[in-house]
Amino acid sequence: MKYTVVSREQLPQVEELWDYCFEKRQEPFFQYYFTQYCCQQNIVMGAFDEEEQLKSMVHVNPYRLRVRGAEQLVPYLVGVATAPEARGAHIVKPLLQTTLASLRAQGVNFVTLMPIFAGIYLPYEFSYCYYRHAYKLPLASLTLPRVDARLTVKRVPLAAELLAPLYASCLRDVNGVPVRSDEQWQKLLTVHAQEGVLCAVCQREGANVGYMLYTISAGVFHVHELLAEDAQAKNRLLQFAATHQSSAQELSWLAETWDKTYLHFNDQSATGSVAPFMMARCLNVKLALEQLENVNAALKGSVVLQVTDKLLGGVTLEVQLADGCVQAQTVQALPEVSMGVGAFTQLYFGTFSAGELREAGLIECRDVEKLQLLDELLPKTRTYVNEYF
Repeated sequence: MKYTVVSREQLPQVEELWDYCFEKRQEPFFQYYFTQYCCQQNIVMGAFDEEEQLKSMVHVNPYRLRVRGAEQLVPYLVGVATAPEARGAHIVKPLLQTTLASLRAQGVNFVTLMPIFAGIYLPYEFSYCYYRHAYKLPLASLTLPRVDARLTVKRVPLAAELLAPLYASCLRDVNGVPVRSDEQWQKLLTVHAQEGVLCAVCQREGANVGYMLYTISAGVFHVHELLAEDAQAKNRLLQFAATHQSSAQELSWLAETWDKTYLHFNDQSATGSVAPFMMARCLNVKLALEQLENVNAALKGSVVLQVTDKLLGGVTLEVQLADGCVQAQTVQALPEVSMGVGAFTQLYFGTFSAGELREAGLIECRDVEKLQLLDELLPKTRTYVNEYF
């Protein structure tokens, strides 16, 4: 089996496998993806047999995320698929290994993906770094408090110039969020428009303070994205959603994990629950640590950190902190703190604290003070993403 970048001439094979496994050719996203995006703005890694037939693939879509205050390229892996006749031949592992090693050689520290089934990726040490509070309830059960009478909602066309400033202001203190350039906004809204996504904006005395992207289909009011500068604006947008009971009976919404809308609900069965959303994986532990920005200058000390990695090879580092800088040197020494690359990724993304990961049995340490140093270097954060493509 040959593992290589797919050429434009081989694109029809990619389309055929995508049509077999995911969206069909006639669907809007398929049309957009293969006419405007695939092999133009991304790359596809493929596994080819001796007859040059595509048997497995992974699409590497470029995204920029703001992680720990620094903007970095974090490719989004999508379209991982294997032709039915090649399933069971164990070709996904070498395909992913080739893809990740190539990205690491290019200076990429992390990748993300949204799994259909997490069990496919857990053996390759991807871990859940993003969670969402999933609501699925009758619209009639959406009980909300009164809001400021000055708040109004109006329907508007999808427009980046209106949404982008709100996106930036609402997520300015949140970790792991996509950095949406003009190009990214255009791509996102193009797909949304093709899929019939609508937009409502909340205003306070003429100033935009929140927005909601939504669709209504098969009796479900589906919230694709809801961002607001305060709880009042968020509740006003949800009140707008509740007025659609003549056309929808159910609300579906993946909110931020820290959302507390359910505190107002009369029906406790409608409160929803926190659910996994997206996985990530570190490719280069040493570089990820050395590139940390905005490190507390008061942090001083060192820790011998071991991170195991079954796919790309682990590393033992002496991590030294001084004057707001991080230095990581490869050493041969007994580790003071040990973890797998999946746990390291969750720690770096701020999904869980070092203490929480230790309680879960994912971190081992010989010195609790060293674990505390890691917790202070990589504190738990509010981590959020809302990209589906």
